[in-house]
Amino acid sequence: MKKMNTIIKPLIGILFIGIAAWVSTAFDLIGLFSLDRMTGFVNSLGAFGPVAFIGLCIAVVFLHVPEFLIIALGGVIFGGVKGFFYGWIGALTGSAATFLCMRYFMRDTVQASLNGKFKRLDALDARFAEQGFQTVLMLRLILFMAPPMNWLIALTRVQFLQYITASALGLIPGVAVICYCASTIVKARSFSDVLTPDFLLPFALLGALVLASTLAARRLLGSRQEA
Repeated sequence: MKKMNTIIKPLIGILFIGIAAWVSTAFDLIGLFSLDRMTGFVNSLGAFGPVAFIGLCIAVVFLHVPEFLIIALGGVIFGGVKGFFYGWIGALTGSAATFLCMRYFMRDTVQASLNGKFKRLDALDARFAEQGFQTVLMLRLILFMAPPMNWLIALTRVQFLQYITASALGLIPGVAVICYCASTIVKARSFSDVLTPDFLLPFALLGALVLASTLAARRLLGSRQEA
């Protein structure tokens, strides 16, 4: 039975990835998420509109649709504050769901096939095992919601609690800036209205945060290799 699981589980995982990749390429999914369509869809559901929006945020993580686009629409439809709250919940839940799927179906097989064969991968895996929270947090701040990151980190030895808490914190700046800027752009009457400190400051702060995280990541990874 155990041997069957080692064969069936990765096959299911590969099939799952293949179906998600096929759906994302075979259908014009981005075209479905226009502002008019999303607004009409959410409004037609009344009080369940936010729940449906969160569900869409989760779905796009699996389908490799740029999640920042959906979150930006949420900022326009619901406003900056509510859009941030709904987008953050959807992004975090989607990240957790993809992580758990890949961990259950694929990690054991990948770990067994790569164990001891690639020194850099072993070192990276050891870093996730020893400093999972810090590593995931830096990656979140640098790469934001990149769906492949959820899938790849799940193959390492990082603990789920470390992953989810670091993701919860790391997603906040990006989601907040996207929702704020999207809601601000809609209210702008001209291009000059966008070129204001209130609009540009969040971008500058996010850029500084990403730069600092990148430098910290390079330094830590460099010290890891020297050790």
